[in-house]
Amino acid sequence: MVKPVKSVSNTQSATKSARIPRVWVDEDIPSNNLPASIDLPKRAAHHLFTVLRAQAGISIELFNGNGYNYLAQVSGNGKKAQATVLSASKNLSESPLHTVLVQSISRGDRMDTSIQKCVELGVSEIQPVYTRHSIPLLKGERANRKTEHWQAIAISAAEQSHRSVVPKVHKAIALTDWLETAWKSVQQQNTLGWVLNPSANQKLTIANLSQPQNSQRHVLLVGPETGLEPDEIAAAEQAGFTGIRFGPRILRTETAGPAVLAALQSIAGDLLA
Repeated sequence: MVKPVKSVSNTQSATKSARIPRVWVDEDIPSNNLPASIDLPKRAAHHLFTVLRAQAGISIELFNGNGYNYLAQVSGNGKKAQATVLSASKNLSESPLHTVLVQSISRGDRMDTSIQKCVELGVSEIQPVYTRHSIPLLKGERANRKTEHWQAIAISAAEQSHRSVVPKVHKAIALTDWLETAWKSVQQQNTLGWVLNPSANQKLTIANLSQPQNSQRHVLLVGPETGLEPDEIAAAEQAGFTGIRFGPRILRTETAGPAVLAALQSIAGDLLA
C-alpha cells in the first residue's frame, strides 16, 4: 500500500525536494489513473539501493524526456525495484533557447566534462566531431560504446541539474562531413552558427548577438585542445558560421563550450532572469 504524501511548508518542501533522488526512465510513465506502478531499470535500482543506500518507501522523482517530473515511491531492493507514480507536474527548468554544441572530440576526460557542464547549462543537442587535432576516428563497436558513454553522462547531468529533457548526443562524424550534411539541413531554419577563433576580429558581445530569439537555433563550434586549423575555421565560415573570439584569454576546450553557452543563456534571460 502506498503511504500518503504528507503536506509540508514551502520551505520544508524546497529543502526536501532538493534531496529527492531523480531517476531517468527510458519508457512511458503513466500520468492518468494514478497511482500506477512501473519497474525501474537495473541501473536505477543499483544506484538507489547500493550507492545511495536508500530504503524501500523513499520518494523519488522520475523523468523520461517529455518535460514532466513524476513523484513516485520506491519498493523492492537493489536487484529489482518498482516505483509507484503518485503525481505528474510540468518541469519549468528548460532553457528557452535551442542550442547545439558541436564539440571537437578531445582526449582524456575533457569531452566528458564538456558534455556534463553544457547539459547542466541547458544545451539542447551535442554533436561530437572529428577534426585535425581531435582523437583518431573510432569505428564500429568502439564508436558505439563511446556514444553510449557520452549519452549516459548527459542523462546523469540531467538528473543532477533537475532537467526533464535529456539532450541527444549524436553519433560522432568528421567536421567536414557534418558541414556538408547536418549543418546544411538546419542552416535555413533560423539558425546562427558561431565558431570560436582567438584570431577573429569580431567579439562575442551583447551588441552583435542582440537578444537571442526563442525561435532561433544557436550552433556553437568548439575546437580541440590545440584549436581548429585555419582551413577548418575557413570551411566553417564559408558554410555560414561567424568567427568570434570570446574575451582576452584563450580557454581550454572543455571550458570554452560551457562559457559561451552561459553567455548566450544569460543574454536570453535564462540564467539571469
